[in-house]
Amino acid sequence: MKAFPALKPDSEDMLHLDALRIVGAVMIVVFHFNRYINLDGRWQAADDMVKGFSLIVDLFFLISGYVMAAIYTGRLTSLSKYGVFLKKRVARLGPLHWATLLVFVGVWAAGLAGLVADRDPKRYDLSCIVPNVVFIHAWHVCHAQTWNFVSWAISAEMGLYLALPLLFWITARGRVATALVAVGSFVVLLMNPDGDMPFHQWTWNFGVLRAVPGFLLGMLAFQLRPWLARLPGARWWMWGLLVLFLALSMLRIERTLLLLVIYAVGLAGVGADAAGPTGTVARRLAPWAQLSFSLYLLHPIALKMGLNWVGVSMLHLNGDAMRLWVLAWIVALFPIAYLSLVFFERPARDWISGLTFSRQRAPVS
Repeated sequence: MKAFPALKPDSEDMLHLDALRIVGAVMIVVFHFNRYINLDGRWQAADDMVKGFSLIVDLFFLISGYVMAAIYTGRLTSLSKYGVFLKKRVARLGPLHWATLLVFVGVWAAGLAGLVADRDPKRYDLSCIVPNVVFIHAWHVCHAQTWNFVSWAISAEMGLYLALPLLFWITARGRVATALVAVGSFVVLLMNPDGDMPFHQWTWNFGVLRAVPGFLLGMLAFQLRPWLARLPGARWWMWGLLVLFLALSMLRIERTLLLLVIYAVGLAGVGADAAGPTGTVARRLAPWAQLSFSLYLLHPIALKMGLNWVGVSMLHLNGDAMRLWVLAWIVALFPIAYLSLVFFERPARDWISGLTFSRQRAPVS
């Protein structure tokens, strides 16, 4: 076994979706780093565009729904198989989530001891540690985005994994039923009474419900893949729609319309994978998708320590110097994510997946 194995896609059948995953992960990193990109107010157009990048999380939900449907349709046929599925999901998502939670507990302790000027009782909410540990902190049990604030999306994913038998029951009713439930969930969430915060901005406050329309749309896309494969030039549609999303974000178009464009990007990606062959750009980007989860959970640590503590508080960077510092950290996150994946996440995943919880029989006397 190589000490530093090459990155390879999990499947040759989803290379366009993998390309979207790594591009989307970088866009999420840029979205959160953006607060330090425009400190001098000279990059306002870029600042306006980047604000729309938060909707990339909804693209992740769509891709996740498609992947779950592609891998597990017809396979969760018993309670034991469902249990194995959940254990594998915890093994995949849990180790890095728990590790980054511990890092932010350390940040809180350092702030409490006066070692750093970082004391935010809303972010470092002790009562929300247990919900974070058990993946329910996006179920409206906390009062803010806590600890590793981006992990609300991991909580939302786990909620949908728990509900997967119900979702498969819906998809088993056929494409029309799946479409009706997917569209119906979207409409119902749009009609929520909190007009100041539409559902596609929910995180800690029922982020798990925010994920439902996209996840179901991904499952529907699996059912519709023969039709989506007929889309002429699907991969060009995928990249073109992504460029359209960037342009509309810069124009600050209403976020619900941006969300629909993001859903269209995901559907075009499914069509591109179903149609084949894989485009050169997608094939080259796809292996990097292995780092998307690591980039997602690790970049808040870089944001806190690399940009805030070092870049702003210690070096007092601003303007182009700060933008170069941000770029340096975006680049540095890739080897950091690779090391995390190879030397921590994969071994931890294999260990948890290998755990058994069978009850031994008492010896007969």
